[in-house]
Amino acid sequence: MKVGLEVFPQFEDTHEGEISVHGQRLEPSVLYLAPKMLGVEVEFIPDNEPREDIDLYLCSIYTRGWKRFKEFSERVGREKIIAGDYHPTALPEDCLPYAHKVVPGLCGDIESIIEEPNEGIYTRPFAPRVMRRDLVDMTKMYQVFPDVKPDMMTGSSNSSVGCPYDCDFCSTPKLSGQRMHSSPLEVVEADIASLKEHEVKVVFIRDESFATHPKFRDIVPLYGKADFPILYSFGTGHAMTEEKTKLLADNNWHSLCFGLEDVGVQYRKNVRLAEACRMCHEYGINITLSFIVNDDGKTREEAAQNYQALYDAFTTLRPSQVCANFLMPFPGTGIWDKYKDRITEDDFEKYDSKTPILSPPELHDWHRHMAVAVQLAYYHSKAYPRNFECGDTQHLRFQELEQRYDMADGKWEKWFKPERATE
Repeated sequence: MKVGLEVFPQFEDTHEGEISVHGQRLEPSVLYLAPKMLGVEVEFIPDNEPREDIDLYLCSIYTRGWKRFKEFSERVGREKIIAGDYHPTALPEDCLPYAHKVVPGLCGDIESIIEEPNEGIYTRPFAPRVMRRDLVDMTKMYQVFPDVKPDMMTGSSNSSVGCPYDCDFCSTPKLSGQRMHSSPLEVVEADIASLKEHEVKVVFIRDESFATHPKFRDIVPLYGKADFPILYSFGTGHAMTEEKTKLLADNNWHSLCFGLEDVGVQYRKNVRLAEACRMCHEYGINITLSFIVNDDGKTREEAAQNYQALYDAFTTLRPSQVCANFLMPFPGTGIWDKYKDRITEDDFEKYDSKTPILSPPELHDWHRHMAVAVQLAYYHSKAYPRNFECGDTQHLRFQELEQRYDMADGKWEKWFKPERATE
């Protein structure tokens, strides 16, 4: 039997409908589920085209890929498909007409599901697995990040899954049941060995809540002693302590990525965000801040105040990178019931986090420009803690955006100019 691994939207999707030389790309998580069975051959299929030599497809489906997945199912037949990941976890019954088996939540034993004789919805306990990086071209991975140069081999790693927090916009609580599942140290060591074998220099530890890892004091040195030139992970303001920050600094951590999220909302995980950022600066760890633009129900004037509040947060917390995301109400999240009657399946196609969908259509183009302009204003401000124009992938990506939105040479000020000068 030959099994094909596919991810929807397809692996080389640009996320913006336009060609992006510097778009972010990580190893697809479906590589963790490559079955280990006697007589089974496995291949990753990046273009999602049906193949005559494939007997069974394992499909990882994100909400934005839902429509393309349904079209694929109609071409190959549901009896050849097992579907899982975010969208099937949130809406398993909706997925069953397009896959003879649906796997909601985390899965550690795909082999037993493949062997099940009957169709249906199947769950299995979490069990850690090592990613099959040999199934993809690792030279195609790309990370937009401070100090990462275009010729540096990049990759990612998981040492745990899940998150104990319950942010209403996030899909993770639905996927993991708001629980943390950690991998044995030997599995993490095997994953690190795989990264080293592929000559990876930049490693993103993609654990959703790395700062609350149950084995934090053991896991951090495992990654640290591997001597990756750039090593970074998520952080959680509420969970950071000086002891943890020092341990990360002692183990070659380049950055911690915090979610600023909707600047107008206080999330439990961010209660100590300012203190966490202060400790990072003190110990020489860079900071990345992702943020959510909640454009729902806001006039242009109200939204402009929101962008100013974001800029003020940037100049106070002084991150090395900021990352914009428009609010996307995902099925299964805490905010889904509020928005589900306003969202159509056609809207799912816009779930790239860079497309506003909740504000009036006449403000969509303005929001796109503002989201880029507020970032450029910060990168060129006196508060920015490093040299922005240094030829790293972050700089190159924003050069690309400057050309797309006609914002080179300070033209972002046409869209966003801070109300207060920053010293």
